[in-house]
Amino acid sequence: MSDIFERKSSFLFYKGIDGESCHFNAPAGGGGPGGFMQPGPFGIWDYRSNGFFPHPNSPAGRYLTPEKIQKNSTPKNSGQITLALLKAADSSNKEKYYESILDIMNQYAKTYAIDTPLRIAHFLAQIGHESGFKMVEEGGSYSAKRMRKIFGCKGGAKNYDALTDDASKGRLRDKLWTEEAKYANNSKNLLNYVYSSRMGNGDEASGDGYKYRGRGMMQLTGKNLYKKFTTTHNKKNPSDQRDFEASPELLNEISYGVESAFFYWDSRNINTIADSDNLTKVTIAVNGGTNGLPDREARLKRIKKELGI
Repeated sequence: MSDIFERKSSFLFYKGIDGESCHFNAPAGGGGPGGFMQPGPFGIWDYRSNGFFPHPNSPAGRYLTPEKIQKNSTPKNSGQITLALLKAADSSNKEKYYESILDIMNQYAKTYAIDTPLRIAHFLAQIGHESGFKMVEEGGSYSAKRMRKIFGCKGGAKNYDALTDDASKGRLRDKLWTEEAKYANNSKNLLNYVYSSRMGNGDEASGDGYKYRGRGMMQLTGKNLYKKFTTTHNKKNPSDQRDFEASPELLNEISYGVESAFFYWDSRNINTIADSDNLTKVTIAVNGGTNGLPDREARLKRIKKELGI
């Protein structure tokens, strides 16, 4: 019976005869010797993998139907992603859409060990903020000023001066100014340039920047990540061998687009950070900074409330 006592903290309270919650250490159902969770004629008489069953002569046995027992003895934090959790993380999608991705989410949550309340909570909060659980493909078509702000300045967009249309701390990619017509409103040319010779990509002429542009629920970007995703996916899914480096457009499919988010999380070892329940560190690991931290925090709070943690 030790297993029962070890697990009791993860189970819901029961309603007693008087309508009040029955604490596990209190008399079962508001009457009778011994708590509902205690063995004996007035407590548990059978324990199976699918629930607890009270002795038929106990108060709990008289006032709780088998259906109610099963429902109330299901752990709140069962390591499963639910529709309610997805809605808590992001309310912008229709339930039908969430239903279409729920099984896939749970499949890969198990595969990538995002299977504890804290890991699930932090993962969903971050994905909710980053993509709203949508399959996203990077566009890359920007106006001249917008592309210079996003990609042109040393130190990032914060150092773009809109009044002078220049970089306050120096230009990172001068051709966005000197060859504006080539890159403005041209996603292929722009991404081949700004993603060239980094993240495993070849030079601008190679076309790798556009080929390995951001895709999926977390927008995997760069040849190196597509190559690593191929290796990881094939190892974890031996019956479904794929080559995302050769066919990067596969990430536009829902299954692989969803998995790519789990892979991204796993590739940065974020599970161990989530275990410490440190939102700032998780956000830095995901985003490289603390962009959108208040929104991520609000999502996390809603998810935790739903999980009961």
